Amino acid sequence: MSSPLVNITIPVFHRPLLTQKTILALRKTSSAIPYTVTVVDNGSSPELRERLRQFKSDGIIDNLFLLPQNMGIACACNIGWDAVDAPYYMKLDNDICVTGPDWLERLFALWRHGKPFSTLGPCHNTEQMHMNPGGLETPDGRLGICLTNLQGQCILVPKIVSDVLGVWNEDYGLYGAEDGDYGVRMVCADLPQYYYYSASYFTDFGVDNVTDYGKTDLNKHKEHSELFVASDGGLGLFNVNCFLFDLCIRHWKTPRRYRVVDVNQNHEVTVEEDPAYNPVREALVRSKRLLDNKIVKYGKASAFDPKLIMYLKKIWQDCGHG
Repeated sequence: MSSPLVNITIPVFHRPLLTQKTILALRKTSSAIPYTVTVVDNGSSPELRERLRQFKSDGIIDNLFLLPQNMGIACACNIGWDAVDAPYYMKLDNDICVTGPDWLERLFALWRHGKPFSTLGPCHNTEQMHMNPGGLETPDGRLGICLTNLQGQCILVPKIVSDVLGVWNEDYGLYGAEDGDYGVRMVCADLPQYYYYSASYFTDFGVDNVTDYGKTDLNKHKEHSELFVASDGGLGLFNVNCFLFDLCIRHWKTPRRYRVVDVNQNHEVTVEEDPAYNPVREALVRSKRLLDNKIVKYGKASAFDPKLIMYLKKIWQDCGHG
């Protein structure tokens, strides 16, 4: 097999039928653009994990990592990102079935009309494809412009971008912030994010499908809401990071929280929190405390107080990430 151009990483958390549909649909497509299939399981049922092992044994999966428990989307996807040194990385959710044998070729044909220092992700309605200025009508379809963040369900990130902005941010909980956070960093770096029309490339079987998580501890609604407003009523961690990134207080290339210690012959991964992350955690706590106190007393506009920004910059410089 030639060296892969694209590392397609599929994070898995339960949903066995959709997971198998996603993997098998992908393997039925053309390899004219060489790709590898990397699957990272986040602590699913023993039955699904055994099925994934069989897929690996049969060559349907190229790389398999079985995490001991749900470590969160960002951690799982970053392990997959590290597994293959490829010019392009794709995160493909385990409820997305690509359509057409040449889907990947068509995506790259469309993307070539944009700037190379960019990302490419799905848009689900034609109105949004035309909403923002700067989009392109090309012989290969419409290339829309995203001004916030691309959805991470089938997103392409080139290595030239990740060399600057890094991988998914592991600061957050189990679900919901990794694509928004990456979009914030893309906007801060003034890099374009392009839309493609999703229905032309894949079918999303996860729309309104919440029953698959019913027997787990994952509360997607709670996880998502606390990104913006914390349980203590203060700023959620996502909003804290948005402020820090936007004012260049914190480096856009975020450090890893977890590291892989070992992968055994059964593809089981031992993961631990990297001690080097401790100063980052403390800097986030201190930043949130300062911002919360200032905003509660003086309102949101007070967050831009020069003295406060100076304190925050000192916190992040001291921890080595500012």
